[in-house]
Amino acid sequence: MTTTRTRSDRRRLAVAAVIGHLVVIAGAALLREPTLWFAVGLMGPGPCLCVGTAAVLRKAVGRPGSVAKDLDERELLLRNRAHYAAFQGICVLMLVDLAYGLYAAGQPDSGSLLSSMTAALFVFGTSLPALWLAWRLPDDDPEDFEGVAPA
Repeated sequence: MTTTRTRSDRRRLAVAAVIGHLVVIAGAALLREPTLWFAVGLMGPGPCLCVGTAAVLRKAVGRPGSVAKDLDERELLLRNRAHYAAFQGICVLMLVDLAYGLYAAGQPDSGSLLSSMTAALFVFGTSLPALWLAWRLPDDDPEDFEGVAPA
């Protein structure tokens, strides 16, 4: 049994992924001349943390992250709920992006500021279904893994 089969482990990974995404968003917000090197410094570990933990989370949430033909009704319901919640989250992120775009319009290099923020928020939005599933899925039943060799 892997260590990401418990809800608390998945939630720790989800928190680490959110922290990584927030670091990337902060780096995108600071991507201008006086704070350029600080933003570049944030952009190094931030993507490693958010993309790495999101990849582990996608594996940890298991079958509900799979294609529809491989899922039963319960797993389809979980996946659809996760995608619906993620859609709502992406709508909120795009409102944040719109507000940032209105702020950046008055700044020099507004195009690069807005594109970096849009990219950071988009990457965050793509990991929202896995984050939702990691937070909401219950612990796996240990009986399901009896007689199965650990991976």
